[in-house]
Amino acid sequence: MRSLTLLALIVVGSQAFAQTAFPFETEADRKVTTVTNRNCLIQCGRILTAVNGTLENHDILVENGKITKIGRNLKAPDGFVIINAKNKVVAPGIVDGHSHRASDGTNEGADSITNEVRIRDVLNLSALNAWQALASGHTTALLLHGSANPVGGESVVVKYKYGRANETAPIPDAPRMVKFALGENVTQKSSDTSTRFPRTRMGVEAVYRRAFNDAKLYVQKWEDFKSGKTTRPPRKDLRLETLADILKQKVWVQCHSYRSDEMLMMARLSKEFGFKLGALQHGLEAYKIAPELAELGVSVSIFVDSWSFKQEGYDGIPWNAWICHKAGVNVSINTDGLAGTTALNIDAAKTMRFGGMNEQEALQTITLNTAKLLGVSHRLGSIEVGKDADLGIWDGHPLSVYAKCAMTMIEGEVFFERRDAFGVDKISSSKMNLDAQKSKTEAKMPAKSRSYAIVGATVHPVSGPVLSDGTVVIKDGKIVEVGRSVSLPSGTTTINGRGMHVYPGFIEGYSSMGLQEIGSVRQMVDNAELGSHQPDLDAMTALWVESTHYATARYNGITNVFVAPSGGSVPGQGALINTDGYTTEQLGFLRKAGLVVNVSGGGSPSFEIDLCCDLVDSSILLGVGGAIGGHDHNGAKHNGWLGDDHLSLEELERYYDLLGGKRPPQSDSTALPTGDPSVSRLFDKAVEYMRDRKVDPKTAFDPALEAMIPYLKREKVVVINARRSSQIRAAVGFAQKYKLRAVIAGANEAWREIPLLKSSGIPVLLNPAGKSLLGANTTDNPWDPYDTPYAVPGLLAKAGIKFGFMSGGGADVMNLA
Repeated sequence: MRSLTLLALIVVGSQAFAQTAFPFETEADRKVTTVTNRNCLIQCGRILTAVNGTLENHDILVENGKITKIGRNLKAPDGFVIINAKNKVVAPGIVDGHSHRASDGTNEGADSITNEVRIRDVLNLSALNAWQALASGHTTALLLHGSANPVGGESVVVKYKYGRANETAPIPDAPRMVKFALGENVTQKSSDTSTRFPRTRMGVEAVYRRAFNDAKLYVQKWEDFKSGKTTRPPRKDLRLETLADILKQKVWVQCHSYRSDEMLMMARLSKEFGFKLGALQHGLEAYKIAPELAELGVSVSIFVDSWSFKQEGYDGIPWNAWICHKAGVNVSINTDGLAGTTALNIDAAKTMRFGGMNEQEALQTITLNTAKLLGVSHRLGSIEVGKDADLGIWDGHPLSVYAKCAMTMIEGEVFFERRDAFGVDKISSSKMNLDAQKSKTEAKMPAKSRSYAIVGATVHPVSGPVLSDGTVVIKDGKIVEVGRSVSLPSGTTTINGRGMHVYPGFIEGYSSMGLQEIGSVRQMVDNAELGSHQPDLDAMTALWVESTHYATARYNGITNVFVAPSGGSVPGQGALINTDGYTTEQLGFLRKAGLVVNVSGGGSPSFEIDLCCDLVDSSILLGVGGAIGGHDHNGAKHNGWLGDDHLSLEELERYYDLLGGKRPPQSDSTALPTGDPSVSRLFDKAVEYMRDRKVDPKTAFDPALEAMIPYLKREKVVVINARRSSQIRAAVGFAQKYKLRAVIAGANEAWREIPLLKSSGIPVLLNPAGKSLLGANTTDNPWDPYDTPYAVPGLLAKAGIKFGFMSGGGADVMNLA
């Protein structure tokens, strides 16, 4: 008995300790409290049916996992659970047409054809990424084999029944699926060692033709045996069995593809051999052949606006979905998901901006359209009587960036309930209705002039209050006046801004733009040099003035970008550039604007993550302004990055109390680590060199050490890449040791070091959340609350820590806003 009592004390003590630490998430926190047993009444919700418009203040009756009634003032039978959806939006569960979640394996690429392997054999419904999908409002997905070979393994359509037995996941009446693949992945162009056939697109097509001919012969042999023409049964071949089932349309094909010529080849091949092509997956160039795909009845499952990550994705455009939709193609948007929460709902919303789908059409790209190309639209994808009760309940319209998924249901059972670990719900915004779509008019280029005036717009100076019906006067490239009653200089060209908004140009905080065009093409990657310590390298030297990335960024309002090298511990100096110009000098705004330092183990930011940037704070960090009206962001008001309106350290500690516990006392900064010793030695050497040069100007000139002097003098900023808490502490220690004017970039775990960052006055650049592809919005630790990536900016803002946003990439700087 004493042992049991001691154990109880230990458990209670551990729980008490946990309450004083940071918010965290265990498996117990992921368990739902609402148990319906597949029978419930969802009351008073705003219902997005995805087929019959929006139903205000309606109820949904769910019996035995099926929707049996939709209406007002419905009565629940005895024993049914009541779910109050007042001031909530109920939508069909999101259906992801291309995912790798809940799968313990992806590729079997040893051979060109491996369709005998099955994803259903490696399902894992206990995987965290399955729960993260539920937290994003997803209920169903096609779990695909990878794209390592022309004919991959058998894929499976599943429901994310997290924590249940694996055999409960596959939808029993969904078609069997096999993954085909075309293009760069299959031909293994990036490999220097692969000797596997095929190596060309010619060879890829040959693989399919040979395989189907073999399958036909195999079928014929079995028919001959069954009819008595032969007496000996053929040898059973699992590979040919599946290929034969594809020819019989018992198995559908889902085909990884990017280039339009390859997609058309596959579509025509499907007609020639008679197999069912469920969808062309990815399909970035589908818009080029939209009429042909519509005529052939082929669906596409696409990325909405990702491009330039490989050569065959270079012509991807965000109007792809709209063009295909207008041509009559069934269009779905997918994640290709691996981990993290996903904002696929926002990707769907982008179809309303790029082209003009209405709300229902946009919603269908992640619900009903996907269900169609997976062969399960009879069961799910819309809210209709008779369908499975696979639903997402949101605290706002799911096509709004403000919306959070509050509950996810599969067949009437609750599999996810939102847990507000950071206490942000009470202060966050939401929208039940989307803003009305305004007609898109082509703006005419104004007449060339030395003086322009934008008249009648809503002006957002950022440094001051918003002005309705305002005027912005620009002369010789400078803003000279902002206000309501403004006299215009003679000869001014006016621009009608009525119904429009005027903002400062956005500033991207950290990017590879102009240094890296297509990451998988070595000749187009110029951002990383050999060697660990290269402080004298100048990013502006390598800037490619013909980069297509400038135009897409400029189209979306990004006017300036901090472009930085990567690789090694001290890879060189970044530059602040414009997004318009024909020469390096025209593009260059501030050469050698920041020295990049990578904390050991931190590395440079990922150049494959699609992210964005905050315009004002990024400009402050880089010391270049960033507001309409010429407000000085570098003066006394900010007092070394910390404004008068921010929290004191005492207030900050009280804030931690509100989060559930007081932050452990801050360590003495003198005891902080300082990162890579070799970098410290380099800086020590530079300090010594600077002193020697001051005493004796004839000291031997060293280009690398000379380049570091402006940074040691605090004339320029040192951008330190540090992701994890330990790296952030090392970055702060390093900056304090050398008294640097520093910015910490990619600081995912900045929220864990708020007091330290607050006291040090060092600002940060964040990788923001809100993406949908691959491992988007993944927490740094599996026990971090699932919405940590979304909450971090708010926590830093509340603490008064100056921060901006960064992408680290080039092509997706355009998504900054």
